[in-house]
Amino acid sequence: MNLLFYLSGEHLTLPKSEVIGVLEGEGIDYGMEYEKGRLLILDADCEETGFLRRLAMTRSVSEFIAHGDDLEGLASQVQACDKISEFKTFAVRCVCFDDGDSMAVEKELGGRIKEISGLGVDLTAPDVTVQCFSGAEYFVGIKIDVSRENFEGRKPQHRPYFHPTSMHPKIARVLVNLARVKAGDRILDPFCGTGGILIEAGLMGIDAVGLDIDERMVSGAKKNLEFYGISGDAGVGNALEIDKKFQQMDAVVTDLPYGRSSFIPDPDLKRFCSKFIVSAYRVLKKGACLVLVLPIEYEPDFSGFEIVERHDLYIHKTLTRRIRVLRKV
Repeated sequence: MNLLFYLSGEHLTLPKSEVIGVLEGEGIDYGMEYEKGRLLILDADCEETGFLRRLAMTRSVSEFIAHGDDLEGLASQVQACDKISEFKTFAVRCVCFDDGDSMAVEKELGGRIKEISGLGVDLTAPDVTVQCFSGAEYFVGIKIDVSRENFEGRKPQHRPYFHPTSMHPKIARVLVNLARVKAGDRILDPFCGTGGILIEAGLMGIDAVGLDIDERMVSGAKKNLEFYGISGDAGVGNALEIDKKFQQMDAVVTDLPYGRSSFIPDPDLKRFCSKFIVSAYRVLKKGACLVLVLPIEYEPDFSGFEIVERHDLYIHKTLTRRIRVLRKV
């Protein structure tokens, strides 16, 4: 199936990498067909599309069916698509990447499809939505119904236990997706804080376990997990000794502590990070991923891991965090 992804554009590299991470986590083979700006087309070896609901930084997904530089030719390609004939009504929705008039494109393309196919137009509750993207050329797909998650509704201030250092749930979701895991896999967050990563993993059916050295955070994380009906667990523990409790984890995903308010057992943060990476290596399966968030200036020893990718996440003028995805070799 050729999948047309309309990426959010809220980060330069993370949206595409999240898509790849989810496909690889689900064990779905894919090939790159097209990539430009916020559009990504992949030939994915899949029939079911429920896994697409995992994505945090994708605006919409469609089954790609046509592209070209004139609307008349596009309409013929759309009409020739077998799936269109299964429906009685349709609507066209267009996103313009230039100064084009999206409503004019919708009207013209919709009129041509109606004329050729005989389908009725229903702009309120269509049986199928034809999604069009307009720029130097047109890209068209049949929109896949992927309900977008309510990340804003899960922001830290809406949880029973709040701490100002808590990560936005959208970023937490992306971190889990970068770890190449699927429902039923086991992941560990050894600096779980208020449980943001555990929550996002649990909502995707992933078995998530968290540790934190701060008892207050652990208590808060448990309250937050219970609030969302997630069976994940959190306990008090030292991140440098996780191999005493865990083995053969499918991933370790964490945002390491930093700054003066951080509660860690070693005052030298850079030395502590290097020690933690050794500890994480011991608990991971071979080939499993460590997804790590650190201040950009931190460059610990990553011995035993290959670097899969890295992404810089701007926080404010004095802090940029770097997301690193590492695979145990």
